[in-house]
Amino acid sequence: MKKLSIFLLFAALMVVGTLSAQSLDYDKLTAHPRLLLKSGDITAMRALPARSATAKIVHDRIIAESERIIGVEPVERVKVGKRMIAVSREALKRIFYLSYAYLTTDDIRYAQRAEREMLAISEFEDWNPVHFLDVGEMTMAMAIGYDWLYRYLPVHSRSIIGTAIYEKGLLASENATFFNSKNIWNPVCNAGMIYGALATMERSPEYCRALIGKCMDSVPKGLDFYNPAGSYVIGHTFWGHGTGFEVMLVAALQSALGTDAGIAAHEAFMRTASFINFTVAPTGKIYNYSDAQQDAAMSPVKYWFARQTKDTSLVALDEKMIKQGLIDDSRLLPAYMVFASSMDLSKVQMPKSNTWHSAGEIPMYIYRSGWDRPTDTYLAVKGGRASSPHGHMDAGAFVYEYNGVRWAVDLGEHDEHTLEQAGVGMWNLKRDGGRWDVFRFGPESHNTLMFNGERHNVEEVAQITEVFNTSRHHGAVVDLTPTFAGMAASVKRTVELDKNDYLLVTDHIVAGAKPTKVEWRMATNAEAEIIAPNIIQLTQEGKTMYLRLRTRAVSDAVIWSDHQYKEYEERDANLRRVGFVLDLRAGETVDVEVTLSAERGKKGISLPKINLGLGKKNRR
Repeated sequence: MKKLSIFLLFAALMVVGTLSAQSLDYDKLTAHPRLLLKSGDITAMRALPARSATAKIVHDRIIAESERIIGVEPVERVKVGKRMIAVSREALKRIFYLSYAYLTTDDIRYAQRAEREMLAISEFEDWNPVHFLDVGEMTMAMAIGYDWLYRYLPVHSRSIIGTAIYEKGLLASENATFFNSKNIWNPVCNAGMIYGALATMERSPEYCRALIGKCMDSVPKGLDFYNPAGSYVIGHTFWGHGTGFEVMLVAALQSALGTDAGIAAHEAFMRTASFINFTVAPTGKIYNYSDAQQDAAMSPVKYWFARQTKDTSLVALDEKMIKQGLIDDSRLLPAYMVFASSMDLSKVQMPKSNTWHSAGEIPMYIYRSGWDRPTDTYLAVKGGRASSPHGHMDAGAFVYEYNGVRWAVDLGEHDEHTLEQAGVGMWNLKRDGGRWDVFRFGPESHNTLMFNGERHNVEEVAQITEVFNTSRHHGAVVDLTPTFAGMAASVKRTVELDKNDYLLVTDHIVAGAKPTKVEWRMATNAEAEIIAPNIIQLTQEGKTMYLRLRTRAVSDAVIWSDHQYKEYEERDANLRRVGFVLDLRAGETVDVEVTLSAERGKKGISLPKINLGLGKKNRR
């Protein structure tokens, strides 16, 4: 596996070199509509709902939403704090939906309403370049409308909209910093600028070509997010945002210029659709590490990967979610109709592999016992570091589902604007930064360890050093020694499933030079009751599991009191934090073995008592 990761990283670096030097032949620039659409695609989109039940569901959703948009006023330039991103996203959704509706029905009402929206946006004083994500999404919105409705738009309106794209979109990028960014701003803003330049190329060819070249030189920085094997540093929710715009970018290059500019040869990027499938657990909940939401919905842009690789198993989960009505109001939803129109989705099969492992900045191991049943077992464990973009202090944390219940949970994201308005320094990722004062971001809320109540180290990466996948044994070893350097001499965590798919977490700890209090924490939505000094009974959805500790160290079971939320913090409904507290002598070496199973077994063993100062441990 290590050799494979090294090979994939080398291959990715080779592609970066090829990509940045890629020449684009503008003599191949197609006529309007040129963004996403090739010759014959409109006809194929029109025919798709008749031959695909899932496509009909999506088409009907887009048309229904377009009807709703006809009856509302255009967006207004309203900022929330420093952001106008909500306006830009709504504009992209409206214009994309309406343009699709017009092309597939010939109903002029949709084109007229899109024109009205674009003319209103053209009158904005600017598109908020101080937060350039807003400009990126707005420029894409206007470019799609300009391009897809080119033959409908009156010359005067086309001139106003094209000028707005040039002045408020493209020119605004001249002082932007996203070109050097290695975060989600890179794909979103580059895609927006490339869309604007491709759509309006005839208005200022030299400028548009130069800007596209500048963007293409920047694109490899965004692709670094996927190295070495396709996992995504900032989680499922932002994957939909960043990867969505990366896909929109490459798909527009393919349709307008007949090239993917080397992006489709980036091995890690091309594996990322497989990765994101593994973050959707059997219960339908997301593995919501970092700033991610828990609710799942189909992803339109995954269909590009399926089309590109001719592997429809990549969208098997999405086809299932469409049938279940799990379609969010994605502003990129019409892209589904574009990408799916050239595929046969009548016999889609679920993926064959049941395990995922990747290294890099966010080492991760995921196992699922199957793809078909909500009762399939699911285990995910990660390494990494807290200072990664949108990172949490969650190295060594795990999520576990058994028998249709998520027993070990992750709390996921917290609204950014709320924290910024409260003055929380949430972008200060240093160990003493304000970000870690937020409960959802710090170690207290995650399924990991704490030493003497201290925060994790933030710059050091906890690597996965070993994985095991046999018919009776699945799991990984995470070296947490860097995460707890200065707090312990060595910490290695093994997270695995036994032959019955029960969870076993073993922490091999070598204490530091001073006595240490270790907290083994797990967040759960189950009812919890301590029934022995080393056993906690968990009950959820009519099912019972037992969290059991085995160790020679002085220890006790704990149900922590409810977190005292700050006024600005989001409350976590039905949350309980359970685990064990251990006292280690200076230099002591100890194995801390915790199992979570449906077997109560023998009466809890007798363990030495320690005074934890935590108050009463009642049923919660």
